[in-house]
Amino acid sequence: MKGIAAASLAGSARALGKRERRKSATRAELIRAGRQLFSEKGLYEARIEDVAIEAGIAKGTVYTYFSDKDELIRAVAAAAYAELEAQVARSVRRVRSEPEVLRHAVRAHLEFFAANADLMRILHQVRGMLKFDRPEWQPLRDTMNAYLAALARILAVAPRLARMRAEDQRLLAGVLFGAISGVTSVQATSELHARGARGARALVDSLAAMALAYAGSAAVTPRR
Repeated sequence: MKGIAAASLAGSARALGKRERRKSATRAELIRAGRQLFSEKGLYEARIEDVAIEAGIAKGTVYTYFSDKDELIRAVAAAAYAELEAQVARSVRRVRSEPEVLRHAVRAHLEFFAANADLMRILHQVRGMLKFDRPEWQPLRDTMNAYLAALARILAVAPRLARMRAEDQRLLAGVLFGAISGVTSVQATSELHARGARGARALVDSLAAMALAYAGSAAVTPRR
């Protein structure tokens, strides 16, 4: 009897594991479909029905995973920020001087947005939405702020940046991310692009210099 019970439990565990993997795969597919449609149609125009069709599942199934479109937008944005955070963290792994940390972080952001134009468009829309202080979008604001906090921690591998107050570290992260996001958004909507390796290097150096100047300004005071 013990052998039968053990076999039954093992079978149940395998079935549960299979269901969990299937649910995880379905959720990932919905996030992929949301990413594609939010980038192509926009956060306002894309509908849950469109996401369901793109993912190849019934509309009702979407609500098993996400309560509404806003929650799906948050999931897509969170996944985008997680990818970006990982790339920036890798870029500064072997540097410690303040100028080099900022320069590597800027370059990592620019390279990420160049390689993921769809995510650049989505995160640009997210920032636009958050300019309207609607209570239902507070979780989305929390998602963006979580990325800025993570970026502040990444930048703090530079000793002087590590000595800044936590609030100033987050402000620096916001300034850096805001400047990069603004530049990439303008480039995406105009014909003004940094041309060639020299232009790309000048853009990286300029944005890093701006962040360095901000970090050294009187507005950013050392932590006591």
